[in-house]
Amino acid sequence: MVATVAMPVEFPIEIKPWFERTGLINWWEMEQFSARRVYSIGRLLERVREEHRTLRNPDDPDVAGSAADRRLSEERVKGLREFMLAIKEDTVNPGLKALTFLVDDLYANAHVLTNRQVAEHIATLDKVMRFEMQNHIFFFLSPELAEYYDSPELLGADVLSKFPDLRYDIVEAGNCYALGRSTAVVFHLMRIMEVGVQALGAKLGVSLANEKNWQNILDEVNKAIKALSKSASTVEMSEVAANLYSVKVAWRNEVMHPKDWYGQDEAKNLIALVKIFMQQLAGIV
Repeated sequence: MVATVAMPVEFPIEIKPWFERTGLINWWEMEQFSARRVYSIGRLLERVREEHRTLRNPDDPDVAGSAADRRLSEERVKGLREFMLAIKEDTVNPGLKALTFLVDDLYANAHVLTNRQVAEHIATLDKVMRFEMQNHIFFFLSPELAEYYDSPELLGADVLSKFPDLRYDIVEAGNCYALGRSTAVVFHLMRIMEVGVQALGAKLGVSLANEKNWQNILDEVNKAIKALSKSASTVEMSEVAANLYSVKVAWRNEVMHPKDWYGQDEAKNLIALVKIFMQQLAGIV
């Protein structure tokens, strides 16, 4: 009697977090779905393939392959289907379309396949599983960079509270910095600054709607501040204007447009400067 292969069927069924949501996956979550486990399934596939490929005639054990062209016994059909279910439950999801198709096909046609055909199908299944794994790419972030990712309070909770419409650009500025897209960081900071400058102009009674030149903006702001009576608020306004000047210098451009390219250090410095400006602005508008 030909020995049957013991088919493992008890794999834990869990939701893969990278298909459940878009965003960062931490090391602990990744470890729960380690490639080692998928690789172990591949090893089992190889074992099952060999069992079906090298079947011998039980009446003549020296004749290799004489049983390989026979259809699977009921016991082997059941075992193969249980194995396919286990693979599907543990590794297959809507994102692995080719693997899903092959697993479903092998499950449905197990009763009409020969042992040799099963061995060939499993070899293909193993290869496709490797390709699918190689096609899913993960981006690693250090803990320091991860703090910037998906951070609506990147510029402070008070800024988000005072300017809720800036949430998108605030979050994207942090995301771009975390992912090393430093020039894109500056693009989003520029959009934030435009809103901030308009708010400052409204507070001072200065129209800056069409003004893009940094120096002209500063001249108008300083002129309006000097026209104010001496008070604590005047000092605060002066500090805001000083921080606006710091952002202008960091931008290194006369007009309110960033230069062609920015590095990570420059982007980080601008985040800090814009944060100071916007926090002080949030306190007075």
